[in-house]
Amino acid sequence: MTTKSLVGIFLTLAIVLTACAPLKPTSIRTPEPDYWPTAGWLSSTPEAQGMDSKLLAQMLEEISANNTRIHSFLIVRNGYMVTEAYFHPYTRATKMHVQSITKSVIGALAGIAIEDGYIKSENQNLLSFFPNQEFANPGKNKEGIRLKHLLSMSSAFPCQEFSDSGQRMEQTSSWVQFMLDLPVNNPPGKTFGYCDGNPHLLSAIVEQVTGMTTREFANQELFKPLGIPVVEETDWETDPEGFSNGGYGLYLKPVDLAKFAFLYLQNGKWEGQQILPERWVADSTVQYVQKPEGPGYGYLWTVYPQSDYPDHYAALGRAGQQIHIYPSKNLIVVVTAELETFVEAPEIEHVLNEFVLPAIQSDSALAKNPEGVSRLRAAVELARNPVQPVAKLPAIADEISGKLYTLEENPNGWKTLVVFFEPGANTARVSTNEFNDLDEIGLDNIYRRAMLPQDQYMMRGHWVNDDTFLIEWIALPLGNNSSNNIQLKYSGEEVEISVAPPIFAGEPTVIKGSR
Repeated sequence: MTTKSLVGIFLTLAIVLTACAPLKPTSIRTPEPDYWPTAGWLSSTPEAQGMDSKLLAQMLEEISANNTRIHSFLIVRNGYMVTEAYFHPYTRATKMHVQSITKSVIGALAGIAIEDGYIKSENQNLLSFFPNQEFANPGKNKEGIRLKHLLSMSSAFPCQEFSDSGQRMEQTSSWVQFMLDLPVNNPPGKTFGYCDGNPHLLSAIVEQVTGMTTREFANQELFKPLGIPVVEETDWETDPEGFSNGGYGLYLKPVDLAKFAFLYLQNGKWEGQQILPERWVADSTVQYVQKPEGPGYGYLWTVYPQSDYPDHYAALGRAGQQIHIYPSKNLIVVVTAELETFVEAPEIEHVLNEFVLPAIQSDSALAKNPEGVSRLRAAVELARNPVQPVAKLPAIADEISGKLYTLEENPNGWKTLVVFFEPGANTARVSTNEFNDLDEIGLDNIYRRAMLPQDQYMMRGHWVNDDTFLIEWIALPLGNNSSNNIQLKYSGEEVEISVAPPIFAGEPTVIKGSR
């Protein structure tokens, strides 16, 4: 064999090994923070942290103008909160269903469980945690699944979210058994397959090895050291067997999501204590497998090794719940929203690329910019309180006000519709129960809560044109991502009601009525 042939063999082998190995970016260590936000975040002007307040103000103004359905937008740079905006009716106190950000929390808990000795390592075999459990479809591929394959969504379980099999898990009495019964026709560790069942198995394992629920373990080992308030049972959904939902179901406030992100930005360290092993943070935020399109995936984090910021990684949740971390810029961005998107969100990508990242102009303080800071504060206040003058009512409002419409049979069980409008009033009143239990609709761009305690919703509305009135409806408590639009189109003696369901909840319902 020639020397040239040997060189070719070694080059080929190197390429194969590189393709199978995680992509390791240059290690980036952020500076030690001036303080720890355990008791709460300290605020700063953007300019003091090298950012342009005018660009950030323009971003919030655009979100408000376009009614983008972003609920909160937080930016932390160098450990200081430079932007904290909540869009009415959401506030700092609102606990949001963070959807698949739950997965990244599960990833952290797995790392803690390994460090504490409950689990040997991420290389431990999945089935070793279920030694006495019978399951269908045994085989070499299933026996080869390790915890790292669950963490990197490369287990080869055919349970991709939004597929038929992915939907069936939630319809069974044992989600764990469902996952273990699935056939595994391909070797694990090769292909990305997004599946809520992977982190749910990890949650079940954490509960088995620690003797605590995942929620209790998180409160004790993760949330408490960070100063995150105790997560109660009502703030973490469970499966039918009582296992904390590993794929979604956790409720947290945006400021607490920022603390979780800051722990990762600080390589797992918090107030001198190593909450997460530094190795685990590094291993979790590098690419182990490529998604079919776009970025890669680490240990329950999305990573962007080929982007303009190759150290960028993110926790992405359904409908626009997102955490973005840029270690080289000492930057955290937290967004909660109700967007019509499953994972990637073009609306958020737009504001990151057009406003947030361009706003970073220096690693040191910029000159003071009182005009820009004032504009940013005004934009934050507009988001909080978007009150507007009440528009003049169209002629048809007087014609239909107080008129009772009888509705055809419908899934909502509404029998009648009556709406009252008064010239100059900042609210209208509505009922689908003849003239009883009238609820208010804000006409000044401010939501009004239902009058009766048992009616857990709030509404605002406006006239789209001379014959169509649009009601924006939000279920309470806030944070459930459960809202819809109800459009009333009047024509002569008739009304057509179009009810758009919450996102991903089916097709609109059309109800007709007459008076």
